[in-house]
Amino acid sequence: MRCVTIRGAPPAAAESAMTETSTHLRTFVIANPVAGAGQVKEDWPLLERLLRANLPEVDFAFTEGPAHATLLAREALRTGWEMVVAVGGDGTLNEVVNGFYERPEPTTCYALDDEGWVLRRDLSLQPINPDAVLGLVPIGTGGDFRRSVGLMAGAAEAIERLRGRETRALDLGQVGFLDARGNLATRYFVNIASGGISGVVDAMANSTWKGLGGRASFAVATMRAFAKWKNIEVEVRLDDTSELRDRVLNLSVANGEYFGGGMWVAPGAELDDGRLQLIMMGDLSRPQALRMFTDIYKGSHLGHRKVSRHRARQVAVRLVEPSALALVDLDGEQPGKLPATFNVHHRALQFKA
Repeated sequence: MRCVTIRGAPPAAAESAMTETSTHLRTFVIANPVAGAGQVKEDWPLLERLLRANLPEVDFAFTEGPAHATLLAREALRTGWEMVVAVGGDGTLNEVVNGFYERPEPTTCYALDDEGWVLRRDLSLQPINPDAVLGLVPIGTGGDFRRSVGLMAGAAEAIERLRGRETRALDLGQVGFLDARGNLATRYFVNIASGGISGVVDAMANSTWKGLGGRASFAVATMRAFAKWKNIEVEVRLDDTSELRDRVLNLSVANGEYFGGGMWVAPGAELDDGRLQLIMMGDLSRPQALRMFTDIYKGSHLGHRKVSRHRARQVAVRLVEPSALALVDLDGEQPGKLPATFNVHHRALQFKA
């Protein structure tokens, strides 16, 4: 498998009329060869043939480690490519999305006050190319974002959609949180962010072999996480107008509907309504949580008296006991910990539907 040096588009192509962008976007593909327990690498000869057959101007690069997809996406957009396509799972997609923007400075975007709240400051987006389009060929363990956008038929159909005329404006989530060293950090997400046991689950799932598939891999990781998890007490502010306090198993701040390999955690969440859906799973005992486990796949957990749903444009969460540890999950990746503040940029991202 070769790794391509990113080149700018030829001058003649760069002068093409934007009226033809629906079918003639200059496309750069970023593939994660280890996604789907190595399925991308195994299937690449066929995937490349399909991409070349459907896209008039396309080039490729392969990721070599964490955060590489973000660097590749930024470089591709700076050198004139108009659509960037992620080939891989939710983590690969998240990295590519972050590459659509200049790297945000955490202390410009957020501040940490003396009470342990992450406060919003300046969240101005700096897109590298405001007209750039995001594409996805979903091949990964969880595959949760593709459920919300209807890419369930497989890689071949996803590639065919890339040559279509339709794009969809999606909301972009942003979260300010603490990294492993306790410093402020910020990152974008497109599907679901969360804090609590889900962060432990993702850390365990990402550190083990995923050949069992998304649902089985996350189920095994969830069982392992339950063995060591203790519920955390949090305070939550919604749009700075209301406050909640509870001991929780998990909080999910959702743009999309699914996480954890097909768990329907946020039924009714919309990718373009300018709001985030907060699902608080309260002080559930281990037996209660295990009994609810199958309900989450059906979306029926919302009927439980210890589960609540809220909607807001901003969700701020802090730990009542600062010494407690609650990991943050972003689109299946685990970059840091609570406290955190979650925000939404309305219809900020163009997605090839």
